[in-house]
Amino acid sequence: GRQARPEGPPFVTSVSHDGRWFRDQYGRPILVKGDSPWALMTRLSPQQARLWFADRRRQGFNAAIVSLIGATVNGAPSDDGATFDGLLPFVDGDVLRWQEPYWARVTAYLHMAADNGITVMLYPIDGWTIGHSFVPTSIGQCHSYGAMVARRFRDLPNIVWMSGGDYVSTAEDPARGSDVDHCIDAMVRGIRGTGDRRPFSMQLGAEKSMSTDNPYWAARVDWNFVYTYYPTWKAVLDAHRRRPAIPAVLGEANYEGENNQPESPPTTDETLRRQVLWSLTSGAAGEFVGSDDWEFHDGWERRLSTRGLTQVTMLRDLFSRMPWWRLVPDSGSRLVTAGRGTELTTDDPMDVLENDYASAARTPDGRLAVVYLPTARTISVDRSAMAAGVRAVWVDPTSGARRPVP
Repeated sequence: GRQARPEGPPFVTSVSHDGRWFRDQYGRPILVKGDSPWALMTRLSPQQARLWFADRRRQGFNAAIVSLIGATVNGAPSDDGATFDGLLPFVDGDVLRWQEPYWARVTAYLHMAADNGITVMLYPIDGWTIGHSFVPTSIGQCHSYGAMVARRFRDLPNIVWMSGGDYVSTAEDPARGSDVDHCIDAMVRGIRGTGDRRPFSMQLGAEKSMSTDNPYWAARVDWNFVYTYYPTWKAVLDAHRRRPAIPAVLGEANYEGENNQPESPPTTDETLRRQVLWSLTSGAAGEFVGSDDWEFHDGWERRLSTRGLTQVTMLRDLFSRMPWWRLVPDSGSRLVTAGRGTELTTDDPMDVLENDYASAARTPDGRLAVVYLPTARTISVDRSAMAAGVRAVWVDPTSGARRPVP
């Protein structure tokens, strides 16, 4: 049939046939370029939310990680789910009795996101809210809640379902799952029971993890949320190698202005650049950056734009202008044959700035390749891996300046 005519901004709506990347509502590849404003629903006024979404559109973002319900650990002002001005999601804590003013506001914020071209990775339940602001009395309630959420947001074009968070299952048998796993699964089944087929994934906690690490969730997720504070190429490549193939997204790494490993070097602009470039040359279908303002500290409005974020935006634009979805990681060194630096074979703790691995990817036809050198060195490239007549150019990852390679 004929392809739909684009009439609005593209959103993440489905997974490609080969399981490697996301498609938008028009059937085209869409590269995820995300931020992580976890506490947006509970911390921001409508005026502030409009400012945030408009700014992110201006800076080229197209995705955001957001908790639907608040708890203090996910940045909310209160553990009962109350917003900054006292709106509560539930009547007397009953997850099936909704306080309409709260739900009207979060619906409005999701519409703002859509108006600004932002796909929201939305957590109806997360590992922080269960037992705090979200206290179901049965698995059946989790199922009914999922159906209610799906029906409430049925007409929004810009939602991808999420759960987890810094979540570690307490199940004695990981494959059978815990009570919390069962509640989250029931929520997803409730969503699916309404006919909703929007992609779902699970964020697991750990210094390095991906959704499919947990045997209960491995067959239940539609894409891999990659979480690592280590050199990101290794974690993304591990996810890319999983079978059956599902998209791998760098969902969380070191946030700007934040370092959750105090024994390691501070997070710098170079840290952020490495995380993005390593991921996009290792098979990622996109990536999220984040900042210490995920919980919107005082003065966050003045920190919306930074040098590091400007550089990330430039790097994302660089990939967006090429057929990035055709790139295949050069993990076998077919293209870059020498000078790759230290290839990691274990998941020993290591800061992003402590590894010098040169990641690379190329298209099967050899017409395009991208090599990322995190440090200055000489590399060897096998020209026979590329199509005849291709030309090479150096790109400065701090400025975007280009210089032809002789």
